[in-house]
Amino acid sequence: MNELVKEVLSLAETEARWLDDSARNFELVAIELRQEQKAEWDLLASVYRERAQAIQRTVEKARENFADDGPSELRLENS
Repeated sequence: MNELVKEVLSLAETEARWLDDSARNFELVAIELRQEQKAEWDLLASVYRERAQAIQRTVEKARENFADDGPSELRLENS
């Protein structure tokens, strides 16, 4: 179970980084666009960034939860 939890959290962190990187790329593209199009890309970037932050917060809470309540083996690994 320990390895499975670590894999899931790692996958979630990778997804958060991908979303954040995508948001940054959307913002770079938006710089070159007309105002009407820019607003759409900026909104898309905001949505991706918000989702990345939500995932990262969830991962942090899960790590804290396992550090506080998990088996002693998991607590030692996350210290």
